[in-house]
Amino acid sequence: MLRSALPLSILGPLLAALFACGAPLEQPAAPRQSEAPTAQPRATVLAADDAFLARCRAAAEYSRKHDGEVLLVLLDGEPVFEDAIPRFSIDTPHPLASGTKSFSGIAAALAIEDGLLSLDEKVADTIHEWKNDPRKSQVTVRQLLSLSSGLESLGSLIDNPRNARAAGMSNRVTASINAKMRTAPGERFIYGPSQFYVFGEVMKRKLAAAKTGDADLVAYLTRKVFAPLGINPRFLRDEAGNANLPGGCRLSARDWAVFGEFVRNGGVHDGKRLVGEESLAELMKPHGPNKAYGLTWWLIRDDADAADPEDALAADMVADRLEERGGAIRGRLAERARERSRAADPAESSPVLGFMAAGKGKQRLYILPEERLTIVRFGPLEGSRDFKNSEFLRILLGK
Repeated sequence: MLRSALPLSILGPLLAALFACGAPLEQPAAPRQSEAPTAQPRATVLAADDAFLARCRAAAEYSRKHDGEVLLVLLDGEPVFEDAIPRFSIDTPHPLASGTKSFSGIAAALAIEDGLLSLDEKVADTIHEWKNDPRKSQVTVRQLLSLSSGLESLGSLIDNPRNARAAGMSNRVTASINAKMRTAPGERFIYGPSQFYVFGEVMKRKLAAAKTGDADLVAYLTRKVFAPLGINPRFLRDEAGNANLPGGCRLSARDWAVFGEFVRNGGVHDGKRLVGEESLAELMKPHGPNKAYGLTWWLIRDDADAADPEDALAADMVADRLEERGGAIRGRLAERARERSRAADPAESSPVLGFMAAGKGKQRLYILPEERLTIVRFGPLEGSRDFKNSEFLRILLGK
């Protein structure tokens, strides 16, 4: 667990506010496990050898111990184990929170293949409002998608409907385009929603210029991926109609697993290629200062000491708030928090086991190509923070 160097009097309130990052806008809360009937959760074994199924059961027990609501395991594309607490099933739509972010990477890969954009083009070539800003004008699409553009997060506003209303923020895209630059492009990994809203606007303007008939990134993905996969993600939208690309999608475990299988198979579904294998692979390698993050996807590294994304990001977000408030003392505390965050990063030399879409409440889509596994795990948005990827995967894989 990440240990903070910050005084509890500062850390506690800040963490409570900051962990709202990535939550869907105006999202009705999913039923909490504590609200469910007292009947025992059901676990259905479909097919696989006894040793693997035993590990699945143990992993499900670990997940439930930490507020897990649903667990679905696919081996070679076949569902071999499912587990759900009462009132849930693998067909129950569930908030993905920041697990939504990884859809934008797939849209980028498709757009590159369609000749709509390139990773190293300047965002200001499309978002003309940035052309006269000395730092924003230098931001590339690659930096936007690797969350290293330098743009401030705006998470405390965008991810909190009450704060957004108080600030009069009805249009998340406009607010994100107008956000301040915290650092020069490429210097720092800054996790949060603003960069995804900017990328969504880049795509919207590109699609309009190309006259594809797609109203926005969600429509583009629906035509190119979601409809061919037979899945129906639902995105929340702000008052201006902008889709919540950073954290506002609802999808069932079954459908998220179908999407995960498409990724595990290198962009192929039912024998039909939907996205190029090389384009997809480009998303799954580091492109910025955070070596655990690709282009909208987390890399799962074989490093038992590495923190879960939320653990490492908590210190960074605390540091951001301290820096925003200013002052020498807060500046020193911010730097100590960042040192803690960097110390929890996985070693760049550690092997990559697979890839992950991850959201608040430990929403997880694990893709482990060498193990031939796709795994979905759901939990309540305000559930246990003690669930650990490393422990869950150790149990499931028996390693």
